[in-house]
Amino acid sequence: MQTMFNLNSNRFLLPWNYIRTSICEALIKYWKLCLKCLLVNWFDPDYTPQRTTLSGHMTSVIACLQVEDNYVITGGCDKMIRVYNLVNKRFLLQLSGHDGEVWALKYAHGGILVSVSTDRTVRVWDIKKGCCTHVFKGHNSTVRCLDIVEYKNIKYIVTGSRDNTLHVWKLPKEFSVPDHGEEHDYPLVFHTPEENPYFVGVLRGHTATVRTVSGHGNIVISGSYDNTLIVWDVAQMKCLYILSGHTDRIYSTIYDHERKRCISASMDTTIRIWDLENIRNNGECSYATNSASPCVKILGAMYTLRGHRALVGLLGLSDKFLVSASADGSIRCWDANTYFLKHFFDHTQLNTITALHVSDEVLVSGSEGLLNIYDLNSGLLVRSDTLSGADNVWNVSFKDNTLVAAVERDKRNLLEILDFS
Repeated sequence: MQTMFNLNSNRFLLPWNYIRTSICEALIKYWKLCLKCLLVNWFDPDYTPQRTTLSGHMTSVIACLQVEDNYVITGGCDKMIRVYNLVNKRFLLQLSGHDGEVWALKYAHGGILVSVSTDRTVRVWDIKKGCCTHVFKGHNSTVRCLDIVEYKNIKYIVTGSRDNTLHVWKLPKEFSVPDHGEEHDYPLVFHTPEENPYFVGVLRGHTATVRTVSGHGNIVISGSYDNTLIVWDVAQMKCLYILSGHTDRIYSTIYDHERKRCISASMDTTIRIWDLENIRNNGECSYATNSASPCVKILGAMYTLRGHRALVGLLGLSDKFLVSASADGSIRCWDANTYFLKHFFDHTQLNTITALHVSDEVLVSGSEGLLNIYDLNSGLLVRSDTLSGADNVWNVSFKDNTLVAAVERDKRNLLEILDFS
């Protein structure tokens, strides 16, 4: 009779692959069960979540919202950034310093935040200290978008502007801001790129506003009002591909780094999918010699998704779903692998979709006076009166069992936190 293992013979005959597979399957089943328990209240129309309402920005538009760690961070047209504690659902602090509207922000790590503004600057903040640590100047017009990517232990800030360029900066590693009361020269203001030790360079190639940027690792994709996308290698500061095919302005892009694909949405009412792993799966390739940074020009995407009747301004991506939202009031949910249409949702009265957040299980969308919650497994609208009384929903996000929405009600900006625990 053969034993499972023999210590003397140094042979280990235990079927480890079988045990490992069984453990993984058990963990997946347990995780799915926990997730189902977490979501049961979301999908129960009779359940009333605990609602906390906090004061928001002074002006009518909250341009950006992010939920990271235990922070809720918003940027507005009042030039301010407001930070809230997601755990105790309280306002923490306000960050002031920008001289223009705050259009985009990105949380980096450990309380470090980056923001961009119509004042043409990029600001780095230390939330824990409650102050701005660095101000980067260099753009000649409104800075419209940004992303932060990490490659070989270096974090890069990539900003896109109405001056048609992208600027690349290294995120400062050390933050030694003195305590209150000590003399210091913070924030460190760099008036020109030449004097800035964190400045990497300028990426040129677009001929109109850079509206959207998305990246991972050394790859960054920019979408522009010139109807094109450009794929950049920020570590080498060079253009890899120019993606041409949209017939109108590009408003949103996502770099799906897991599948090595670029997803873009445009005023031409389409969503286009570009294969960056095998560029020959797209349209015709040629060498773009007339660009500022010579690279391969690709004419035509791998897939073109149609169905919307107006500007497609918002995209969301999870492991299972790609979601697109349009000014025609509709939301389309596509399979993230095959791009077949899975679900179609229509806001009543065809309101423009202004906010969107998606996971594999839940889709939350906002528009004028509406905040809708959808079950993506069944394809059903499960809640449509979640925030009754809201005149506008500017932004939405959720984490675990907590939903956060930046809204306008009676000409006041508010932050609504809904706890579905």
